[in-house]
Amino acid sequence: MTKKVRRSENITEDHQQLYENFLKYLEITKSLRKINTNSSTPAFQGLNATPLGLCSFALTTFVASMYLCGISVPVDASIGVVMGAALFYGGATQLLAGYLSFREGNTFGAVAFCSYGGFWLSFGSIHIAAFNFLVGYKDESILNNALGMFFLSWAIFTGLMTLSCLRTNFITIGLFFSLFICFVLLSSSKFAQNHRNLQRSSGAFGLVAATFAWYSAFAHLLNKSDWFFKLPLFEVQRKQSKETNNTMEQA
Repeated sequence: MTKKVRRSENITEDHQQLYENFLKYLEITKSLRKINTNSSTPAFQGLNATPLGLCSFALTTFVASMYLCGISVPVDASIGVVMGAALFYGGATQLLAGYLSFREGNTFGAVAFCSYGGFWLSFGSIHIAAFNFLVGYKDESILNNALGMFFLSWAIFTGLMTLSCLRTNFITIGLFFSLFICFVLLSSSKFAQNHRNLQRSSGAFGLVAATFAWYSAFAHLLNKSDWFFKLPLFEVQRKQSKETNNTMEQA
């Protein structure tokens, strides 16, 4: 009997030790999971890609709008200088800003920067002679109508983006609304066979859009840094719900 009791005591001690070792194993795995989650934090955490995307959009739009308005250059001058900014700054750099916005979780900024970066790349590639995109258009009126449809599609997209930003701030709303008018007038000028007054008007609204974009870019840049002053973005004040109003009155 004494042997059986000792044997049972040894078994219970062994089980307890195994149980304690199992608990230690669980604690070690939990600590390893915490280390893995901390190490898997995004490498771009804390980065704000919005100023980069807005600056690349603003500068390229400003240069193109100056050409459209005929300021310091003839209205029908070659837009070869615009293509450099369109491909590398308004296109590639803005696409990079859109990718970084995706990493930040900024869906609206990512859609805007990637889309308009693609616009500048596509617009620049149309005018690159090596691609031969315009070879099939023998009639100039057909080419103008094709470009009118191209700009009209971007006007529709910009109109949808304008509706999407109505709850953000008035600077962003002004940016997309002026850009929407710019695309509408530019497509109308192409459908009207390069109507000069419509083209100049579209360039004027493009300059307004570039001004809004630059202001918004430096507002984000200065407001994130320890600068002497901050630029207001004029946030849209959202109406409080009835429940919050009732709780405020009760308080």
